Amino acid sequence: MYMQKPKLNKLSPEIINQIAAGEVIERPASIVKELVDNSIDAQSTKIEIKVKNGGIDLIEVSDNGIGIPKENISSAFDSHTTSKIEKIEDLNTLLSLGFRGEALSTITSVSRVKLVSKFQSEDLGNEINYNENGKSLVKSAAKEQGTTVNVENIFYNIPARFKYLKTAQTEYRKIYELLLNYFLIFPNIHFILYKDGKIVVDTSLVPNSKAGEISEERVTKFLGSHNFLKLFSDGAGIKINGYIAHPSTHKSKSSNSYIFLNNRPITDRGIMRAIYEGYSRYLPYGEKIDFIVNININPELVDVNVHPRKEEVRFENPFRIYSAIEEAVKHTLNKELSFENTNSSESKLNENSFSSFRDRFNKPKKEYGQNNLYLKNKSSSVKDTLLFSKELLKSSSSPEYDSFQQNNDHNDIVNIFQLFNKYIVVEFVNENLWIIDQHAAAERINFEKLSNNSKDLDIQNFLVPVELSMKKEEILFLEENKKFFSDLGIQFDIKKEKILLKTVPVEFANSDFQKIFYEIFELEENLSLLKKNFKKLRDDVLATISCHTSVRSGQKLTRESMLDLYERLSKCENPYSCPHGRPAIWRLTLDEIDHNFERTY
Repeated sequence: MYMQKPKLNKLSPEIINQIAAGEVIERPASIVKELVDNSIDAQSTKIEIKVKNGGIDLIEVSDNGIGIPKENISSAFDSHTTSKIEKIEDLNTLLSLGFRGEALSTITSVSRVKLVSKFQSEDLGNEINYNENGKSLVKSAAKEQGTTVNVENIFYNIPARFKYLKTAQTEYRKIYELLLNYFLIFPNIHFILYKDGKIVVDTSLVPNSKAGEISEERVTKFLGSHNFLKLFSDGAGIKINGYIAHPSTHKSKSSNSYIFLNNRPITDRGIMRAIYEGYSRYLPYGEKIDFIVNININPELVDVNVHPRKEEVRFENPFRIYSAIEEAVKHTLNKELSFENTNSSESKLNENSFSSFRDRFNKPKKEYGQNNLYLKNKSSSVKDTLLFSKELLKSSSSPEYDSFQQNNDHNDIVNIFQLFNKYIVVEFVNENLWIIDQHAAAERINFEKLSNNSKDLDIQNFLVPVELSMKKEEILFLEENKKFFSDLGIQFDIKKEKILLKTVPVEFANSDFQKIFYEIFELEENLSLLKKNFKKLRDDVLATISCHTSVRSGQKLTRESMLDLYERLSKCENPYSCPHGRPAIWRLTLDEIDHNFERTY
């Protein structure tokens, strides 16, 4: 049997562009990025962005920039056509956001496009259209100065790509998260964002501001009024400005980490590491903080052309850049938090608060010996710790696992009482003594109830909905996962930047839900990762909610309440740890107690 000779096919420009689109145009947010980049490069002071159905049906970006001359309109969307560079050496001095000449041509290859533009020195505007029939002739059009690009039906001609788009709400959230970078780094531009015909963001420009000068007004508007410290450094050809969070606001996850290089949003692990090195004296190990940092350097010292979407860069001398960032952070913290500045108007802390802050982080670390009941791996997930603790207590060296399951009859209980309004002590007839952490036990009970999506959850209906204020990206996350929370008995409506809480499980009726949601949002570095890893982090979310149980440490319990808690705990799949992996029970036998008192009789 003979193999047929392979035939070489020369791809058409249309197919080449559609393939190239995979590198540049991943989703509607990619189109928004390219169009906004061009509007900023066109010296615009006002940019309007309109999206419908998450940008899948429509994206329109309109600006008041310098516009496109009539003679350039027809070729503006041709492949590798750009006004930013002429020769390869131009990349060495490049400061514009867009430059490769790929984006516009790939956009026309995967969607229907209309461009209307009026150049600043011309009397009339001009219009051109792109669709499945190719591009139209250029014709005159009424237009104020600037450019409007209308993009419809993304991936309409590539079904294989279209099916990978997410829901309209998810795609819109991606667009919003992208635009948030521009809102922060360009206070000199008035941005207006429309979602399905309604204005959702309207940022008037900050007076006397310049591109790249991160303003307190924008930071407060979009990230909230956190305790930020102003960061500034200018020397050796490296200028750094922005805001870094006060160390006392540290948390296990950071949702607001923004890095810019020459006003371009980027991701760079080295810069991230340098910032945390600057915090090394002030931050507990593994904790995170928020920051917004812009680094301005000579463009000849950085290559911005290493990523198709221009999200990563390569430095000529990375050590020099990272060292400057680390020193800038250290200098800011030393200046703001030192004793010498306690009387300064710029100081954020008085002597007492700084002393408290210092003592908090200089506590001796707890030492764990071999006889400790349970050791938790810092890097493990909640799911891992649950599995580990369960296996540990099921092992042959832990007969207490079986004995606990058998001791769920009240007739076996000799005595039950409470210690320090914190622990429940249970004495059994078989000379076993159990000490139960009442809050950890309640967490475990509620965690398993929520995990099973129990249909018999007792629901509390609020006569007047409880209003909770949220950030816009948090609202988007909650809207996307509304069913998940509804299955847990947490039902809410959304009104602008607030949620109206209508129902919750009875056990949580008196909980601080503002705090619960805040802690949920801290579970991942940013909300986009939280959404991406939501299935993986589901147990972490349930554990966070379960922590806010009605039974707290320090709460006095009646005998009936203690017996009820014990009985419900005994029915749990894993009664031995709270959902965060912390022990819920400590078992002692009479022999062990006698041994500790050196009794032999």
